[in-house]
Amino acid sequence: MKKELLIASALVGSLGLAGVAEAASASMSGHNRVGVVGTEYDDATNGSTNGISRQSSFSVSISETTDSGIGISTGFDLAEENGGLDASGLTLTFTSGAKLDLIEAGNAATTHVASIPSAGGEQGLTASTATNAPTTITFADAGDTVGFEFHTAADAFGVDGLKASVSWSSNTDAANTTTDHTDAGMMSVGASYVSTAGDSTVTLGGGWYEGSTTSTTSKYQTGGMVISASAVTGNLTVGVGYADGEIVGDAGANGVDADTNGYAITGASVLKAGAKYVSGDMTFNLGMTAGEGNDGDLAAAASGSNDSFDSTNASVAYAVASGVTATLGYADEQREDDGVAVAGASGSTWYVGATVSF
Repeated sequence: MKKELLIASALVGSLGLAGVAEAASASMSGHNRVGVVGTEYDDATNGSTNGISRQSSFSVSISETTDSGIGISTGFDLAEENGGLDASGLTLTFTSGAKLDLIEAGNAATTHVASIPSAGGEQGLTASTATNAPTTITFADAGDTVGFEFHTAADAFGVDGLKASVSWSSNTDAANTTTDHTDAGMMSVGASYVSTAGDSTVTLGGGWYEGSTTSTTSKYQTGGMVISASAVTGNLTVGVGYADGEIVGDAGANGVDADTNGYAITGASVLKAGAKYVSGDMTFNLGMTAGEGNDGDLAAAASGSNDSFDSTNASVAYAVASGVTATLGYADEQREDDGVAVAGASGSTWYVGATVSF
């Protein structure tokens, strides 16, 4: 019997299973984040709450290189936050350093936004509100998953440290209609420049978005611009960013204009700034965000006063062990609807928890 097994093993090895392709290289990463979130609203109705916070993620990256040197990569995420599988598109990396993202491609302007520090943790106010002020400098990032983004190498146009990209997406399945809004597509251009001198590195980045809507009655479309800058000197990082433009959304999606064809936020703008300092196993973060915009029917001229969102936040993180970080975070958030304070969606919030990563 032993002889027969040895002969069979030799035959399999010599044949090499010629019809079976070899597997691409793969790597895994993920985390489990567990903690407690507390909130203290400015009104007596919502009052104070405490609750658990648990988020888990598992990511797989898959890549291989062709005989000609072109890298091919993709992957997928399993995240408890979104409740399912989030598959990546396909990225081709050329020997020149240029890249091409296909399917699930990003928006070029967002790609080049500099990293701006803000508090870690899962703190946040979750009460529903009709306030529609934007809360992030990438609020104009929209479009469809069918598209591409082309990235230059890090010496675009012969300038060391300069990167640029262009992206485009189209939703041809979305038919024009007067009854609702759907993103019909978007194009975007962006660029970033990195300069290093001594132990200091400065990054400038941003870009421009231009979207389209299926609504034939809309006076607006999602789009705008974003600029940002960050500087790292030793253990200190500081950053600032600004964006303005317009946002178009589905009817009633944010508690506004539920009986119309959709809503628009005009004159939208967001200013964000933050700082981070690392001291041994401790990391200290500070951040602020100020956003405003005038929400209303997308088919009508804007009227009334602006909604607003203002947040200040801070956190302290401690590296307990390899892959284990404890975090204490805090934020104060204030919202206004048409210039009037919304106590039921304003207040303070804190987080205490730990993240275990692999």
